[in-house]
Amino acid sequence: MIQVESIGTRRELFVDDALIHSTTARLALQKPERREVCFRFEAPFEGSGNGYPVLIKDGELYRLFYKAAYLTSEDGKEIYISPEDRERNPVYGCVIESKDGVRWYRPSVGEVACGGSKDNNIVLHIPDLDAFIPFLDANPACPPEARYKALVATWKKLYAYQSPDGYRWTSMGERPLPIEGTFDSSNLAFWDETRNRYWAYVRNFHNVPGEDYNVGVRDISWSESADFHSWSKSELLDFGSSPDIPLYVSAIAPYYRAPHLFVGFPARYVEHRRWSPSFDQLPDPEHRRNRMAHHPRYGLALTDCAFMSSRDGKAWRRTDEAFVRPGMNRATNWAYGDSFLSIGMAETKSEWAGAANDISLYAIVNYWKGPMELHRYTIRQDGFMALSADAKGHETLTRLFTFEGSRLTLNVSTAAVGGMKVELQDVGGIPIQGFTLADCDDIFGDRVDYVVSWNGASDVSALAGKAVRMRLYMCDADLFSFRFEA
Repeated sequence: MIQVESIGTRRELFVDDALIHSTTARLALQKPERREVCFRFEAPFEGSGNGYPVLIKDGELYRLFYKAAYLTSEDGKEIYISPEDRERNPVYGCVIESKDGVRWYRPSVGEVACGGSKDNNIVLHIPDLDAFIPFLDANPACPPEARYKALVATWKKLYAYQSPDGYRWTSMGERPLPIEGTFDSSNLAFWDETRNRYWAYVRNFHNVPGEDYNVGVRDISWSESADFHSWSKSELLDFGSSPDIPLYVSAIAPYYRAPHLFVGFPARYVEHRRWSPSFDQLPDPEHRRNRMAHHPRYGLALTDCAFMSSRDGKAWRRTDEAFVRPGMNRATNWAYGDSFLSIGMAETKSEWAGAANDISLYAIVNYWKGPMELHRYTIRQDGFMALSADAKGHETLTRLFTFEGSRLTLNVSTAAVGGMKVELQDVGGIPIQGFTLADCDDIFGDRVDYVVSWNGASDVSALAGKAVRMRLYMCDADLFSFRFEA
């Protein structure tokens, strides 16, 4: 039986081979560009353990929630993780805001007293807080008082909180959520408008001998719910035959330009067994050795960030290469805690006049040492991966699909000497008259919304609802996504 995918007018990204029947091109991971330091965490309650940034767009306002915490002394000789330390240096849930995703400021929330004043940006303080991960609930049935929800974690316990405005938070119940996990890092949830359910992606482990989590493999598990109260049994993400790499956080969210597709930026964790000369060439080996006095992995562990995507929330395609590397040596990087990207992303104005908007991602850096900073990264819209062809020229044949709409648009980048063409074929693989490769007008340039035409005409509405496939010829070109539009 011939399978035909119905894509309607949704945007399809080349982050996997779901719509590829055959190709001589390759799926190539793209790399974000590091931009400016867009905020410095210099409040008295912010130390060297700030983390887990969550970006939420609420109307015209961007909010970035994060955990504020002290982790180490300036020289690394003291670690503040005991209950007594947390009593002296509490962990807080905080928020900063922006109108453009570039310039950030602290709102005066007036909810939590710190240092004798409520004039601060703290929105939550509870004992034993380890992580505070909010989301804006898009469920149409969500009551106004629970418009914001958050997963609040302690060791092996996960609680739900709610807020009408992101400032005033209250518990949704004294009992932990019935989700299995360890929860001692980022745990997130969101409403999936495509499948009408909530998803939770939480911290977990596998292969834990004798309950020794220092030896177990760090991992991510999922659970789903219709009402945010009853949850399915947790299951680990399925990465198929990909290598079993310890993963720390997921940063999973529906991609806002194609919400049927989930994307994530998991932090990859590697723990070296011993000190080697390579560590002497990383930044500040003395501070690293001081951290190791408390536990070897505080100095021997390193992290970076990969990219992954899913079309069902359960089975994932994860890159084997880093999406974000620790980068050129600077005073504070190449540490356990590097490259933890934000949950959520912002569409921000390009620095170049006339160019399409960028996507901005964020990371809180200078972990262990401080003062901590918010770094911004940018990537083109849909630009996580690309169907990439070199100058030899390559062909791709898609699987059969049906579409709605009247024109085909591409997110494409080509060389000046290079380009691509598109042919539409019927269910039998026969080129459709008027839409052959020879009919296609040369495609060249660099746009997120390139309109394809054949003999000067772009109207494809006569083929809407019929099973077709695309034949793509590409030379020195990258194709990020396509969409049939009304």
